[in-house]
Amino acid sequence: MKRIMVYAVSAATLALSHSNIAHAADASASADAVIVTPLSLVNTTDLEFGALLPSATAGTVVINPTNDARTVTGGVTAAGSGGQAAQFWTYGGPLQFIFVTRGPLPVLNRVGGGGSMNVSGLTLNGPVFRFLSSAGLLDLRVGGTLQVGANQAPGNYEGNFDITVTYF
Repeated sequence: MKRIMVYAVSAATLALSHSNIAHAADASASADAVIVTPLSLVNTTDLEFGALLPSATAGTVVINPTNDARTVTGGVTAAGSGGQAAQFWTYGGPLQFIFVTRGPLPVLNRVGGGGSMNVSGLTLNGPVFRFLSSAGLLDLRVGGTLQVGANQAPGNYEGNFDITVTYF
């Protein structure tokens, strides 16, 4: 299953104080690796619609699977940069023929309850029938269209979708 994340935000003012006191900060990061086997499909990036500002008018957010471009319509405003297509890597034989399908369209539910949004379409960065590269690889990307309701409740929204690759 693939997780989709979107953030709906309200406009707010943030006041920061500044002082001349030295500060130390720590941060941590994670590192990971995936070892793939032939005839496998690995998710490397989630589909993200980014931070959004809703209004009294419904609208949509579209993520282009080819270039990660984010467009909005209706009463939705994109808040800052953000948004990206999901990325999967397929691994099979050199020039192997594949068929890509998806499961049901997802519904994104507000974490903690109190709202949902429908994904009305998932799009691929190419045709559903295609060939793997001479190395047996394919960069498969999935974009989509999110329906944002009028006065959509602020919060984090998450959902899942399935992608299946059939190797011939």
